[in-house]
Amino acid sequence: MNNLLERLGGFAARRHWIVIIAWLIILGGTLWARHASGGEFVNNYSVSGSGSALGQDLLNKDFPQQGGYAGQIVFHAKSGTVSVNQATSNVAKLPDVIKAVSPFASPNSGAVSKDGTIAYSSVSWSVNPNSLETDYLNRLDQAVAPARSAGLQVAYGGGAGQIGQVTHDLKSEIIGLACALVLLLFMFGSLIAAAIPLLSAIFSVGAGLSLLGLLAAASTFPTTAPTIATLLGLGVAVDYGLFLMARHREQMDTGMDLIASAAHAEGTSGAAIVVAGGTVVVSILGLYVSGVAFVGALGLAAAIVVAITMLAALTLVSAFMGVAGSNVRRCRPGSARARPASPRRSRRRAARPPRTSSTSTVPSPAGAARSASGRGRGRWPASRCSSSWPSRCSRSRSGSRTTARIPPPTAIARPTT
Repeated sequence: MNNLLERLGGFAARRHWIVIIAWLIILGGTLWARHASGGEFVNNYSVSGSGSALGQDLLNKDFPQQGGYAGQIVFHAKSGTVSVNQATSNVAKLPDVIKAVSPFASPNSGAVSKDGTIAYSSVSWSVNPNSLETDYLNRLDQAVAPARSAGLQVAYGGGAGQIGQVTHDLKSEIIGLACALVLLLFMFGSLIAAAIPLLSAIFSVGAGLSLLGLLAAASTFPTTAPTIATLLGLGVAVDYGLFLMARHREQMDTGMDLIASAAHAEGTSGAAIVVAGGTVVVSILGLYVSGVAFVGALGLAAAIVVAITMLAALTLVSAFMGVAGSNVRRCRPGSARARPASPRRSRRRAARPPRTSSTSTVPSPAGAARSASGRGRGRWPASRCSSSWPSRCSRSRSGSRTTARIPPPTAIARPTT
C-alpha cells in the first residue's frame, strides 16, 4: 500500500493542475446535480416495529381523521376576545391537511383561556410537517392573515412550528475555519502551508454535502445530518492535511526534491490517513447496530463525507504541494537553513587558500582517520555537505530533520619555528 500511495502522491504533485481541475469539476458537478435533482432532509423518528409506530399505523388506517401529524396554531388577542374561525377555515383548505379544528367548535373545549384572550386550533397533517418546505409556510401565513389583520398575534406550535425550518450552518462553519487557520498559522508560520489543509477541507466537505443531498432524494436523512457530517468532515480534513504538510515541510528542509518529498510524505503519513479514515468510517457505520433508522442515517451521512475528505487528502493536498513549491517552508528561500549549499559554492570554498597563522595545527591520527572515513557520529555523506570545514550538515532519519554542527577533529597545536 505504501508504494501505491507514493506513486499516487508523486503523480498528484507532478500533475497538480490536472488533479485540481478534476476536483473543481467534481465539486461543480455535484453542486449542480444537488440543485437540479437533490432531495430534502426530513426528520422521521418513527421506529419500525415499535408499539408507537404500530399504534400510529392502526389509527391512520381505521380512524384517519384522528391520525396524522399534529400541530397547533395559537392566537392571542391583546385586548378583547379571540375570533379565529375564518383563519381556521382557510388552514383546513391547505394541501396535506387532514383537519383543522376551531377552538370554538364546541363549548368547554379547553382550547380557550378563561379570560378569552388566548386560543389555539388543532391541525393534523397527512405528512410529516418537517418535510414541508418554505413555500408551504408562506401559504400557511396567508391562511392565517385574516387573524393578523384583526390585530391578533399568531404563533405555530408542535408540528406546525417545524414547517419550512432549514438549518443554517454557514456562520458556525466560517468561525470554525477561521479558528483552524489561526491554529495552523501558529504551527506552520506560513500562510500558504496553513491554507492548503483548509482548501482541501472546503473542496472535500462541499463535494460530500452535495453528494449527501443527492442521496436524500432516494433515502431519508435527518435535518441534523448535514451539521454532523460537516463537523466531522472539517475536523478530519484539517487533521489529515496537517499530517501530510508537516512531513512534507520537514523533508523539504533537509533538501529533498519537491516531487520526491510529496511522494514520500504520502507513502508514510498517507498510510496513517488510510488507516485512521477507514477506522472512522467503519465505527460510524456501526450506528446501524442500534436498529434505529434515523440514528443509522446520521452515521451514514458522516461516513460519506469522511470518506470523501480522506480521498481529497490523498490527492488534492499533494497537488497543492506541487503548486506551492518551496513556499510552504518557514525559512526564507535564500537562508542557509532553508537551502543546502550548492556544489559551486562548495568548490569555491574548497579552493580558498588556507589562512596563515602564527600557530599551525597538525591533526592527530585519530582525527585524521575520522575525517577520512566520514563515518563519525552525526556525519552526513560528503556529497551532500559543503567541502569547507567545519560544515553544517543535515541528516534525515525516518523523514525527520536534525541539524547538527559536526565538531572538528582533534588537533595538536605546535608553535612555528
